[in-house]
Amino acid sequence: MQSLSANLPPLKSLVAFEAASRHLSLTRAGEEIRISREAVSRHIRVLEEHLGVKVFERLHRAIALTPEGKKLQVVVRDSLEKIAYVSGTIRAPRQNFKITVGATIAIGSFWLTPRLAEFRKRFPNIEIHIAISDQLQNLITDGIDVGLRYGDGRWPELTPIRLFDVFAFPVCSQLYLDSTTPLAATEDLLRHTLINLDGATHSTEDWWWWLNAMDIRVPPSFRLMGLNSYDNVMQLALQGEGIALGFSGLVDEFLSDGRLVRPLGEQQTQNQTVYAVVPKSLSPLPQVQDFIDWIVEEAS
Repeated sequence: MQSLSANLPPLKSLVAFEAASRHLSLTRAGEEIRISREAVSRHIRVLEEHLGVKVFERLHRAIALTPEGKKLQVVVRDSLEKIAYVSGTIRAPRQNFKITVGATIAIGSFWLTPRLAEFRKRFPNIEIHIAISDQLQNLITDGIDVGLRYGDGRWPELTPIRLFDVFAFPVCSQLYLDSTTPLAATEDLLRHTLINLDGATHSTEDWWWWLNAMDIRVPPSFRLMGLNSYDNVMQLALQGEGIALGFSGLVDEFLSDGRLVRPLGEQQTQNQTVYAVVPKSLSPLPQVQDFIDWIVEEAS
């Protein structure tokens, strides 16, 4: 007898189909099952490829079930409701799981923290703790399940999972731009207040590096405003005190809501990347893998 798995589509595609067929909206389906609209679309595509038929007609800003889709919807909805009901009657009391995530100050503050509310909605039974430090953390001795690191990915004892590449570019508030001398070319930066992230850890990607990479000759008399915390650098930039170096992935939210702007289009990179890392010697626990899968989805 042929096994069920030979004919059954992937379960995730059926869940996405059921939500989309009920709402007739990929966006609302994604909101319900807590994945992106694009992810819902991918699951539907997988289902259609498995069946060899279309289950939705793509209309202008809408979708509609095909005859095959209507036939499938009845069975899928009934089956998933029965599975959910029986699972609820036999499920053991829910356990709370705990994970610890290590991150640099900048990554933890400006990339991870704004996304934690969404993670907690998706995984309410996972208790998450964040260990923030610019010092290189030892995942095993420091009790860290997943690290978020910036670098070239060459850590022999760790498995790196690529998240996003990083580019550096000037950012400031519109208030600052409106109240100071014009900024039309990179050379004009020398007539402005530049807010620098100080410290040996950051010296390879500070304002001196960026200006030199742009072939701008910096006179000996030039002075920066320096702080040793990226939190403080960003705070001063947001208050309109000067121009800071923004890093892609870290300042995206400020740019999207208009609190910061890019006064110049030029950018530089050290060809470095933000990675999620786990010890090679350990297999991730299920809750750790859930976090990794989620953070990869967020980065994409």
